[in-house]
Amino acid sequence: MATFGYRFAYKKYIVRISKIPYHNGIRYNRISTLNVNKGQNSLNENRGSSRLKYTFGSIVILGLGGVIYYYFKNKKGNQLIDNSDYQHHKIILSPAEATSKLRENQVSFLLQRNNGVYRYDTNQLESNSPIEDFKSEEIDTNTKSGEDRLFFGVFDGHAGWNTSLLLSKKLIPSVKEQLNKAYDGYGEYAKLFPNKKELIIKAIQNGFVELDEEIVFHSIRRLLNTPPSEMGGLSYINENLLSALSGSCALLAYIDSATKDLYVACTGDSRATLGVYDSKAGEWKAVQLSEDQTGRNEKEIKRIDKEHPGEEGNIVIKGRVFGSLEPTRAFGDSRYKWDKSLQELIYSKFFNEKRGTPGGDRYKTPPYVTARPEVTHHKIGPEDKFLVLATDGLWDRLSNEEVVKLVGSLIEGRRNKKGDDNDIKAKVLPIGELEKQIAHVDENASTHLIRNAFGGASEDVLCAMLSLPAPISRRWRDDITVTVIFFGKD
Repeated sequence: MATFGYRFAYKKYIVRISKIPYHNGIRYNRISTLNVNKGQNSLNENRGSSRLKYTFGSIVILGLGGVIYYYFKNKKGNQLIDNSDYQHHKIILSPAEATSKLRENQVSFLLQRNNGVYRYDTNQLESNSPIEDFKSEEIDTNTKSGEDRLFFGVFDGHAGWNTSLLLSKKLIPSVKEQLNKAYDGYGEYAKLFPNKKELIIKAIQNGFVELDEEIVFHSIRRLLNTPPSEMGGLSYINENLLSALSGSCALLAYIDSATKDLYVACTGDSRATLGVYDSKAGEWKAVQLSEDQTGRNEKEIKRIDKEHPGEEGNIVIKGRVFGSLEPTRAFGDSRYKWDKSLQELIYSKFFNEKRGTPGGDRYKTPPYVTARPEVTHHKIGPEDKFLVLATDGLWDRLSNEEVVKLVGSLIEGRRNKKGDDNDIKAKVLPIGELEKQIAHVDENASTHLIRNAFGGASEDVLCAMLSLPAPISRRWRDDITVTVIFFGKD
């Protein structure tokens, strides 16, 4: 009951903060915005054959309607739900309703600061209820150089939304604090000062690691030393416990507009892909700027084995940490970081239960999961047109090349729509392994990607996929958050 009450309180909280505009002292023009502030605060890994996914999707689409009907008819086991409840749910969304759902959280910002970023589009589509993804953007104008510093982050939560929500508020400030110390040559940064690239990479990594230590260790010490009468209610428990118990991947892009340097920091399996236009060849190319950190990545397996000598082969099991957690790097996820005695104390004190550690007797030398990111540097050039940051829900369905060509088609203006926005007309493009049916009806690049990840111009597929209710929708699609950053008008 306490958990349910807290989730309810959380929903009210989100409704309240969603009405606060995010300006950050920046002048910009809003364009094609719907629910502008909702949910906003401030090498290749093979994910499976696109051909198989789309073929399978076509085969099973007729069955989705039956699944949805069965869910609503048997919402509580074999008990029929109340008729009034049933009447409030249409079995399958209409194309217009599907489009409305797709665009509910979309936002586009046109910047007017001559800082190297012309525009950015964002959108989110939930599968979990509430959504476990969050995002944040910030333009820092208070710099010594007088030039802007731009930050864009996407945060893919798991086992709850608490950690990802916290990251959307605190990760950028944590990284900014470390960057300021680095530029001042403070402490450990003094010896790195001559090498600017290494200096910035170290600062970003420290910003990630120090925040995770605050979430997982320092906050717990405060909680254990605070009398119940002084805890301050659910918000205090959330800040100091639930954010440690749940987990989140994090992907952060930092752009120094003075030097055109782009840094991408990745913890987990969200991904950043650069859209490059090769003017000589007249084609779009995808450059992946992050590496998926999961138990299927051989580099990650070797890293973990090296950090835990004598435990080789006992940690990553069937592509997951102790057979359970897929990302090998994450914020929170304290059950993979606390020692056994601390876990016993926490679960006994706050949950009145005993709970074993992941891996049982194999759990010997935590932490097994780290928030330390891999940071990639890239100098933004004239052929670099845009950057896509997205949680794995998008990359599960589209390849790097498909994503870049889809956004590229928007830039080139290759749309074929007539009449109302909801009247989808198909245009076949040679993308990936298949000539897929692509819909060109959205101005927002993030919405364009999400639509085409779920059927595109096939209205039947799109409507069925978006009609699936939580939690059954998680068997078919994940939460998706996408941010597309454009470096120029073209």
